[in-house]
Amino acid sequence: MKIPDNFLYYLSLHENCNERLLARAGNLTPEVVEVCIHPEVARIKKMVYAVLGETHRMKAFVRLQPLGARVLYGFFKPRHRIGEHVCDTLARRNAGIIVVLGNGSDSWISLCREGRIWRNHSGGMAIALEKLKTAMHCSEDGPSEDRSSVEGLWQVYYDSQYCPERKNPAAFHRHMPRRDQDSAGLRLVQNKRNATLEDFLSEG
Repeated sequence: MKIPDNFLYYLSLHENCNERLLARAGNLTPEVVEVCIHPEVARIKKMVYAVLGETHRMKAFVRLQPLGARVLYGFFKPRHRIGEHVCDTLARRNAGIIVVLGNGSDSWISLCREGRIWRNHSGGMAIALEKLKTAMHCSEDGPSEDRSSVEGLWQVYYDSQYCPERKNPAAFHRHMPRRDQDSAGLRLVQNKRNATLEDFLSEG
């Protein structure tokens, strides 16, 4: 991993970043942060890496579930302030679909259309999804044919990501610590193929 040119952005997302530290880091270049051993600069580097690492893991492991044909939602409780960033990324991957990430107390909503992002950050995911259902005049079950087709499509996608030959529990736990598994809801859905929205919200 290398310090990116826009490292200030990632530093600002760290849970312990403040204006003083951000101002201090603004006088540094990515090259200096990469090699300098001064304690404060080393701390900045460690903080940037922490945010990059969590962001990378969450983008890869947050599991999205369909709510009707136009909404995807997933449990997400990050350590750092990366909710909007990760939600935007998943929305770009699923252009035209509303993506909702959240837990019992926070939620992030993003929609990518024609290259532009619309977003919202509000209270718990249950409230956000209820507002979306009301706005779109759909129930959680949705039209049976639409819901079943969307669920089928996503199940095929997730099943396609599983490869027994690549299964390496030791490597997985080394790169995906228990805290991050909780943040992405992975421990919740492990061995629970049909986890429900209520399951996710009860973990919030």
